[in-house]
Amino acid sequence: MPPRKRKISEAVENVAEQTSPTRRYVAGKQPRSQEPLPIVDNRNPIDQEEELFKDEDWSIPKLNLYITYTLDDLVEAYKPIFKDFIKLPSRKFHPGYFYKIEQPISINEIKNRDYEYKDGEKQFLLDVELIRKNCFAYNDPDSLIVKNSMQAVNYVKNEVLKAKNITRNYLINDQVKERLLKHLDMLLESTEKKVAKVLGNPTDNLDDSIKLSEPFLELVNQEEFPDYYEVIHKPMSLTMIKSNLQLGYYSKIYDFYVDVQLLFQNAQVFNEPEALIYQDAEKLLKTFQHLMSDSFFPELKDSSERGEIKLEYDKIEYEQYLANAGHDEENGSDEDDNDDYDFNHYEGLGNGYNRALLPSDYLLGPSKSEEKGKNAKTEEMVSTDVPKFNVLKTSSYQSNTELLLAKEDEKPEPYVLIDNIQLSSSTAIYEQASRPLQGTLPSITQNWVDYYFDGKDLKDNNNKFVLTLPPIQTAITFRVNLNTKISEQTPAVFMVNKEKVNPTPTLSMENNETKPRYDVRLSEGLNCLDFSVQDLDQKKTERFKIWISILP
Repeated sequence: MPPRKRKISEAVENVAEQTSPTRRYVAGKQPRSQEPLPIVDNRNPIDQEEELFKDEDWSIPKLNLYITYTLDDLVEAYKPIFKDFIKLPSRKFHPGYFYKIEQPISINEIKNRDYEYKDGEKQFLLDVELIRKNCFAYNDPDSLIVKNSMQAVNYVKNEVLKAKNITRNYLINDQVKERLLKHLDMLLESTEKKVAKVLGNPTDNLDDSIKLSEPFLELVNQEEFPDYYEVIHKPMSLTMIKSNLQLGYYSKIYDFYVDVQLLFQNAQVFNEPEALIYQDAEKLLKTFQHLMSDSFFPELKDSSERGEIKLEYDKIEYEQYLANAGHDEENGSDEDDNDDYDFNHYEGLGNGYNRALLPSDYLLGPSKSEEKGKNAKTEEMVSTDVPKFNVLKTSSYQSNTELLLAKEDEKPEPYVLIDNIQLSSSTAIYEQASRPLQGTLPSITQNWVDYYFDGKDLKDNNNKFVLTLPPIQTAITFRVNLNTKISEQTPAVFMVNKEKVNPTPTLSMENNETKPRYDVRLSEGLNCLDFSVQDLDQKKTERFKIWISILP
């Protein structure tokens, strides 16, 4: 007997339809309709008053490694958010993207860039923000991918904020917790008038009864706003944050700080800028930041100086961050880590290596063997007849001030304080290599360099140069002959990668005052050497700047 056929009932279809509700947001790119795209500004931050851009004197050691490992960790932890931004869009499926977006960028492009230079941290943040700006310009503003780009940028900035403030990211003990709860309660009691007072705005005719924090006390109701949980990957509420603080779930100050920021950032991601809840979230976020920077941290510092509170931080994490900043602990022993830590403190040696130290860097001692990870660059290079190093170029960059001078036809004068500058291979290494020990052969792989810059040819519009050296040329000697003695009225400063380098002492006092010599060891990648001398009486400054790129 043949098997009996089953009848498909309409009820089953109805059940299937009920179990798969329609989602408001669709994954993937949602190109805008045919309209003029918004202009993408890649030079200015989204919020110029943000702490990461507003503060000047801050840096992250070993920035390149920090960026690589931070982005890898975030991509792994929040893959649904970052998955559309790991690589550039496919030219096959989105050919119009590269015609509409002038500067495409992705996580992989950022990881492969070098940020080891002055203000490299801010350039990194601008590149991260460019992901959001490009996404907003190309896609529909209310699409899921745009909201994911906003969250991705927020997550990266919050991690950078922790690294920036690592020296005051203290452990939360009972005394610190008490002060945090006090400032959190001040935020909970915020009204329009109190917010304006904290931010230094006029308080006339403002309401002082309705608390702005009420919509943020509890998590968003999932039944009323199911699409909220389609967009927001880490929902937060003020009640949840306060409970976590009281129960000791936050071990450090910036763990708490970042969660409060994330709460209001989530509201800005989900809602439109014209919405009242968006504007309230913006006000409360600025109020919280002002309370922490202008009240909490100064009060904490003052209490610590008076001995009323003991401030501690995670020393193991802090020292590991400064010493290793991303080295894999699985590879090599602790002894090897200590060796690399000590060698990184040689004067003039930059941080942020993209590889371990070469075995030929014998002056720095032994180090870990070179590893080839997933982010390692290919060592094979296409051979050409054109040399790729030892080529000196004049930098074509001109600041706004220099452009104004050029327009006004003001002819820069030759330098008078600097007689000449000589940049050469390290004198000590050259003498050691040219006079090897008995029974050893001289090295045949050395490429010695010697560049001479005449002070008569140096001017304010001709004082910046670019030079590329082979990897063996990491130790250099920088000599300056001055027409005046170094003193309090004529100070001279030499900076290598934003770090001041002192001149090498000599037996001759005259050489120390008029012919300073600096012996430094450069790191792989781009290095910035900046020498300046001032005449305070004449109010005159002469500067020489050169960027030296060491090939891998």
